[in-house]
Amino acid sequence: MTLPGTNETLREALQDVNTPNLLLVLATITGDDIWLSERYAPAPIEAPEGSLFPDDSGGYSPELTSDIREQAISILSEVRDGQRSVGQAPSLTRFHQMLAFSTGEDVEIGTAEMLMEETRFKNRDSQWLPTLQAAVGQGQAADFRVLIVGAGMSGLGTAAKLKEAGIAFTILEKNDAVGGTWYENRYPDCGVDTPNHFYSYSFHRNPNWSGYFSKRDELHAYFEECADEFNVREHIQFGCSVTRMVYDEDLNSWSVSYSRGGEQQTETFNAVVSAVGQLNQPSIPNIEGLSSFQGAMWHSARWRDEDLTGKRVGVIGTGCSCVQLLPKTADRAGHTFVFQRTPHWVAPARDYYKPVEPGLIWALNHIPYYAEFHRARMILIFGDRSWPAVVVDPAWKDQSVSVNEANHAMREVLIDFVKTGLGPKQDYVPHCVPDFPVWGKRLIVDNGWYETLARADVSLVADGIARITETGVETSNGEHHPIDVLILATGFKSNELLSPMQVLGLGGQDLTGVWGDAANAYKGTNMPGFPNLFFLYGPNTNIVHGGSIIYQIECQIHYVMQCLALLVSNDIKALDVREEINDQYNKEVQAISGQLAWGHPSVESWYKNQSGQVINNSPFSLQKFWAVTHDLEPSDYRLLRAGSNS
Repeated sequence: MTLPGTNETLREALQDVNTPNLLLVLATITGDDIWLSERYAPAPIEAPEGSLFPDDSGGYSPELTSDIREQAISILSEVRDGQRSVGQAPSLTRFHQMLAFSTGEDVEIGTAEMLMEETRFKNRDSQWLPTLQAAVGQGQAADFRVLIVGAGMSGLGTAAKLKEAGIAFTILEKNDAVGGTWYENRYPDCGVDTPNHFYSYSFHRNPNWSGYFSKRDELHAYFEECADEFNVREHIQFGCSVTRMVYDEDLNSWSVSYSRGGEQQTETFNAVVSAVGQLNQPSIPNIEGLSSFQGAMWHSARWRDEDLTGKRVGVIGTGCSCVQLLPKTADRAGHTFVFQRTPHWVAPARDYYKPVEPGLIWALNHIPYYAEFHRARMILIFGDRSWPAVVVDPAWKDQSVSVNEANHAMREVLIDFVKTGLGPKQDYVPHCVPDFPVWGKRLIVDNGWYETLARADVSLVADGIARITETGVETSNGEHHPIDVLILATGFKSNELLSPMQVLGLGGQDLTGVWGDAANAYKGTNMPGFPNLFFLYGPNTNIVHGGSIIYQIECQIHYVMQCLALLVSNDIKALDVREEINDQYNKEVQAISGQLAWGHPSVESWYKNQSGQVINNSPFSLQKFWAVTHDLEPSDYRLLRAGSNS
């Protein structure tokens, strides 16, 4: 990292940086504790009641802010001119001290440990990389091949680590480009609901995001760039749909069949990493008459760029996809009808369309350590900060619509937000207030949702759909709504993990049959009876309270790489998690889930199966999931070797 430009360049950039973060930079470069003294102590991070976006500026006076910046210019110019070194990255003890200072809050040591790795102040790969590289160098991995199914965020992240280790791998991708969900979804305003500077690989940060919540095109471009930067594109076979995987007990390997260009091919691999995710198969609602509709119709995940000018457009569903696509769709349509099944909680987002300041982009690119502290701060603010509000308080007086005091306070604030946003359409309020706790489903980040519903050319239809006709939608009250275009924003078949692939494990057991509608896995990653098959974004790994799914996936990749290191560095052919270990783990998962907002009995969502079990979501805070997946315990597994393993 170099510091280009003049002192005026620095002065201009520092107008846009976070002052508490800047103090941590100065403390690291100089090694001087003066920057962590009472004089510079920031005000505690405060969030306007009900807001997800707190004020973390530090609350400094203009005079003190100016003084800090001028001293920073002096120190950074010395670094630029070769008169001062950049110092050393902080130790865990000092990093822990810095985090507590810059937030004005107590920070658990476990959180500091996790953030040491997320910032790359500590390289988590050192736990497995030397072992794998040594095994490769000694020829132990010469015949070891890994298959990755999918070239989305999970697949590319895994590929990057296998490439670095020197392990042979192939990626089979059904699409003709990388990116997974960010390649497939192209509806208007499609974007991420986590700040971009957190929604990226810890080992490949992007300092140049144009917005705080980037849209689909920029996100897809990031993953395209990753494929090139990781040098893994040559390992990807596009247009390949895996149809069947069969475990060979004699060879301790997977026979994988896939379709490419209409032809079936079969290859053998020592291990398989499923990187297909949970949200890749559009769910088409089972509504009477749907196939009879004569107008244009498509699912939001299979968007068509048709001219909607002056047309009557119907949108079924009010989840994240509908919230994002509605404003721009309504701008084009003559009239838009939103057919609601259940309302969702929508959170205020004052920075949703805010571009990233030029000075911040400059700082992330050029100021030593700034990007690291910036990422740590993003995770602290948008990660586990909301966790206490999702845990059931047994003493809470009314658990019908909330789970604790903080959860109820958030509910009240969000109800006020609903009322304000709907303006003249206050008759919509009862239809827009969910009857389940906040965070029972992931909060949707607002992009003008309620203001759009309040428009004269937009109608919210809360009566249930009775049937679809050739020309429109008939609701349960007998009213018929003429429609020209019907958009299905109805989500995905999230509970049919790995479908439509057939996966046969030990004894020929079919994974779909073993799971039924209650998919489960040890640490969301392994299933008994299916050796050397690893799930990324598997059962009970989704996040609700906040954070980035890339964070969860990196935790899992770290765990998988330890498994592979154990395999190739020993005379072990396969790992098969012990059934009793998996059962105990998932019993705990369900027990914890029942005491969280998304396990509340009033919540009906894709998170649950028909029995009410939460099978998609993690029951852990971000820090706890990191701890759960951080260290492989070989005794949790049957270690299969050549020959009989009965």
